[in-house]
Amino acid sequence: MFDFNSTSYKEFLKNFRNDPEKKRVIVFAGNFAENRKYALSQFETEVMGDSVHVSLEDHISGSESETYKKLDQLFDRLSSIRSLIIFNNAEQLCGVYVGHTYSVVKYATPQEKYFIKKLAELNSPCIIEFENLNHIDKAIERTADAVIRFNVPSSRIEKLFFWLSQVRVNGSNLPSRRPV
Repeated sequence: MFDFNSTSYKEFLKNFRNDPEKKRVIVFAGNFAENRKYALSQFETEVMGDSVHVSLEDHISGSESETYKKLDQLFDRLSSIRSLIIFNNAEQLCGVYVGHTYSVVKYATPQEKYFIKKLAELNSPCIIEFENLNHIDKAIERTADAVIRFNVPSSRIEKLFFWLSQVRVNGSNLPSRRPV
């Protein structure tokens, strides 16, 4: 786990550049969407062919059997692809907090475990995008070759632009501190 634009990130990108055919699972996590988009474009330029974007919102549901069927169909289509696969809206995979209200243990859902199993069968590199670092659980961290954090900016000007980008009409998209 390392931050965007750190020396570890640059080293990982260099290794990815030198061997783009190697299967890798990369997790992008963090609220700073502008940097996430820039990093995504960096990885896309390193891979031959067009990258494939998949919204997990369309494939993960509350019903296990329905999700398994949709994931089987999705991964059958993706098995022939040899370029970068980008899974958007990965919050759909989120585990749940159990026990009392202030539980800090987060468990993987059966849908997430099945997704990870199918992910291991792919022969191409993939990126899993989380908008919030707090949504990642240990199962995804163990699966990933790298977890790249996109933290909120630290300088005043960056903070101002970040704050302006977070404002939404009626507060409908304000990020919560803890997933429910």
